[in-house]
Amino acid sequence: MTGAPPVQLSGTTRHLDGWCCFTRAMRPEPEVRTLAELCLRRARTHAAHPAVADGRGTLTYAELAERAGAVAATLASRGVRPGDRVALQGRNSTQWVAAAFGVLLAGAALVPVGHGAAEVERASVLEALRPVVLLHDDDLPPAAGVTSVALGELPEHGPAAPVAADLAASATALVLSSSGTTGAVKSVPMRHDQLLRMYAEVGARMQIRDSDRLLVAVPLAHSFGFNGLLLVSMIAGAMVRVLPTYDRSVVPDVVRAERLTVLAGPPTIYHDLEHAGALAKARLAIAGGQTVAIGELVHVTRGLGIREIVVGYGMTETCGTVALASVDVRAPGEEVAMTPLGGVDVAVRDDLGHPLTGEPGRLFVRGYNVAPPYDAEAGLVSDGWLDTGDLAVLGADGRLTVVGRRSDMVIVSGFNVHPRDVETVLAAHPGVAQVAVTGVPDRRRGQRLVAFVVQRRAETVDLGALDDFARQRLSAYKVPSDYHLLDELPVTSNGKLARRELRSLAARRTASR
Repeated sequence: MTGAPPVQLSGTTRHLDGWCCFTRAMRPEPEVRTLAELCLRRARTHAAHPAVADGRGTLTYAELAERAGAVAATLASRGVRPGDRVALQGRNSTQWVAAAFGVLLAGAALVPVGHGAAEVERASVLEALRPVVLLHDDDLPPAAGVTSVALGELPEHGPAAPVAADLAASATALVLSSSGTTGAVKSVPMRHDQLLRMYAEVGARMQIRDSDRLLVAVPLAHSFGFNGLLLVSMIAGAMVRVLPTYDRSVVPDVVRAERLTVLAGPPTIYHDLEHAGALAKARLAIAGGQTVAIGELVHVTRGLGIREIVVGYGMTETCGTVALASVDVRAPGEEVAMTPLGGVDVAVRDDLGHPLTGEPGRLFVRGYNVAPPYDAEAGLVSDGWLDTGDLAVLGADGRLTVVGRRSDMVIVSGFNVHPRDVETVLAAHPGVAQVAVTGVPDRRRGQRLVAFVVQRRAETVDLGALDDFARQRLSAYKVPSDYHLLDELPVTSNGKLARRELRSLAARRTASR
């Protein structure tokens, strides 16, 4: 795999695949090769600028680098050397960010573990990756077989360890866990050069500026949080406001009181803001974490006073991002067709491997951002393409529309039904805030569809009328057989729709009829 070129962090105007991106003009700077160098660079260029806040405190870029340097010195005293791995388990906080960059300043690879990970999951990651040290929140237990240090024990000041200046740009910076394309948990290594190249472009496409204040409501232990928000913010010299845990009752006050300009997360966040009657006054909404029903999201963000949405597609195996699209809330289209990042190839094929254009098929990705193969079940084929496990449509213009997961497809009376097709139609009903569709076994038809609906604030949805609405717009085999109202849809820890939990819920509701 070819390495990515070093990143220039100059403030110039750039045109990327039709995106005109403006950043605040800054004096051209030498190339940044690693994330450690990025941390130190921002401490010089934006010393007094806030880097991260968590509601209990704020670190400027200079303070972040100082605290990270003290952490690096502590790690060195515990035997950590360049090239080692250090695990980090905790909630989003300024402490977490300082510890993460302390690991990177020590030249080690950061291995984040979700705060809520079960003990068996944490043990599995530690056994597979064998980190030299585990850093963890004070309320979490130490782990057997590895040196464990509570974050509260780390120094905030003190002499910094020498930075691993000779660390190669191609060295591993980050190792994230992924359920992969096969469902088995895998560990995905990501290099410094991959991450810097990718998220410099992502930030430029989203026009992130050093005056921006980004909401980070998703875990930093996931690629969306660490790569797509924290790194993007740091590359631009902006600030992130992290939430330790997602609390729908807290988010509206944080967004309003702290004048956040960029909101990011799954559609759940925007629906919660709408439910609270909050005017966000942010300039940009970033949506990711699940397939997005754009009509539904446009309706919500327009009501919040947000004028632009950026929708992204990616997975951990691709360093978090493959393609992006910008949607003007004032003139949205019906579908989100995303432009792949530079240096990233996409292909859509049928089950026999033949290329498809303009119709759904299996999505494959190839490029500098694709992680190296783990084993025969990693999803990579011989010519370097990653089988994403997703279904998509590739337009003649090279833009991409993601339909959904192949594993989520429901077969009704021999017909393939993509849940997103049904969800998009139901979401257009004026009383529907959110909707998710899944399948349950049916003796006669093989499977039948079940729809779960969250009502829009101050609206009441008549399920019979919703069924009529669907029948007027969908083929008979795509019309759900059952509808259920929920207060909220089940989501995973990083905000994705929990379709496995949804299928279990559908099975229980069906069995109780």
